Amino acid sequence: MRYLSIIICIFLILAALVPAVSAGQGGGQDMAPEGRGPPVEASNQSAGPPVESPGIAVRETVRAEINSTPVDPAGLRNTIRTRQELQAEEVPGLPVQARARYAHENQVRNAVFALLAAENMTGIGPLVAEVAREYNASVNAQWGDEVAMEQRSGITLALFGGNREAAERIRVRAEENERRIEEIRGIILTSSSTDPELSMILLEQLGQMEEEQRRLMERAMVEEQKKGFFSWIFG
Repeated sequence: MRYLSIIICIFLILAALVPAVSAGQGGGQDMAPEGRGPPVEASNQSAGPPVESPGIAVRETVRAEINSTPVDPAGLRNTIRTRQELQAEEVPGLPVQARARYAHENQVRNAVFALLAAENMTGIGPLVAEVAREYNASVNAQWGDEVAMEQRSGITLALFGGNREAAERIRVRAEENERRIEEIRGIILTSSSTDPELSMILLEQLGQMEEEQRRLMERAMVEEQKKGFFSWIFG
């Protein structure tokens, strides 16, 4: 009889919490396919500024800035530096908890910008730019899943643990992105027609992209280790 009472109590609690669990675990499900990135609403849920739309939006930014910048390694480096300075000016106006996220996202945005800008600067540009666009769409999706994990309610976290579905999606994409980074690095290092200074700039940006994937992978591992009172039910 005692076990029956326990089962009934668990059933009632689960019935009451199903909507909360669905909202917490499905945060990353509403995102568009990887080629399009997460919807604006998902990006705006983060504490920082909205994530830029992948691919097209970034490419348009590149075109606008490159049109007013010498299309050479020195001009690209100056443009990256200018972007960083402008981004730094925005930090003081952000909530404290948003600043770290904003810094991480901008590092990646600047890296993708550089790789896309190289499309018009070297024979390997189109190959590098295509992989960079794939990475950009993927990391936008990862950020959406990170937001979903952060928005998991306290009671859902206490009862069921972390958002393992979102964490798993981040880990899978991190492995894919590591392969993309290695593909870009291989293209750059094996090219005999690329300016050495430009190669150095692009390799530096790959380091920023790798750093973000390591951070997201660690974030996913921490989320998966969060256990709740009923975690044993779901394995």
